[in-house]
Amino acid sequence: MSPHDSPTPTNIPPTSLRSFSRKEAERLSALRQRYQLHGEYFERVIDERRLEFARWLAEHRRLSED
Repeated sequence: MSPHDSPTPTNIPPTSLRSFSRKEAERLSALRQRYQLHGEYFERVIDERRLEFARWLAEHRRLSED
């Protein structure tokens, strides 16, 4: 693994690191990298969840076209 592959706090702008510990910043950086690699998947999952919620609202008569 090269140094460029490992998640480091340097991937996050310094101003956003002020309130996080080094470990927290590393975890956030890793999360950001995963999202960038798999963002389209996450967006589809979110869309599916929204549709499920809309169906639930319609089934329970909480959503109408009026």
